[in-house]
Amino acid sequence: MPHIISERTALIKPVYDVANFGHDTTLPLNCLSGSTTTLTPSTATFVQVLEDSRVPIDEVDQFITDSDKMALVHAGNDTDFDTSWEWSPDMSAQAYQLSFSFAVGMKVSAYTSGNFKIDNVQVVCNQVGGGEGTVTVLNKIIDPGMSNMTSATEQVAIINFSTRVSAKVFDKPLTFQIKVNTDNATGTYQTGIVPLFCYFGAAVPKTWTTSSVLLHIHADLGHAFPIFRDQDNMNLLDTGIGL
Repeated sequence: MPHIISERTALIKPVYDVANFGHDTTLPLNCLSGSTTTLTPSTATFVQVLEDSRVPIDEVDQFITDSDKMALVHAGNDTDFDTSWEWSPDMSAQAYQLSFSFAVGMKVSAYTSGNFKIDNVQVVCNQVGGGEGTVTVLNKIIDPGMSNMTSATEQVAIINFSTRVSAKVFDKPLTFQIKVNTDNATGTYQTGIVPLFCYFGAAVPKTWTTSSVLLHIHADLGHAFPIFRDQDNMNLLDTGIGL
């Protein structure tokens, strides 16, 4: 009697690619709220926040131009800058590194007396949990090392730092807050963020970049569950897990 072999569709075994380097997400810190004023790099003073006397670098987009103008976004005359941004990830992910690369500036448009200066910059990153509560991922206060301003002049501070946030699952919105705190005197000043900035002031071709938040992320296993649970896929997948 002949042996009958029944046909069975081979099931697909889903795997997690541990060799995948992940994805670098760049979030420009653009904002329309507030006022703007113009900074002139060739006459401004630049400072850069160092990390143990070393210049911090990161993988940021750059371009070259000889422009001698930058926009300073501020909250109005004689008002310290305090703005928050929100990013909603499109799927759950593991974030391995969170980096900030941005510039802040101060312009004394009318000077009478005293010392104007950016005293410190506070950077806060929160994960908004809704009913589960908000989790603070980062709260950092930075002294940009700016000198006293005793005339109508401009200063720009470049800030670049990274922090490891391994195993944080970002399946909820993230907020990023930058607060510029100043020492002010008698006169008129504006302070805020420089959305598009250069690294030095000389009126020559130079590199520019955008003020941004950068995240190095990997897709979390949980983001694939809707695919596993789809009725059209359930008979095709060998998941090995309870659904």
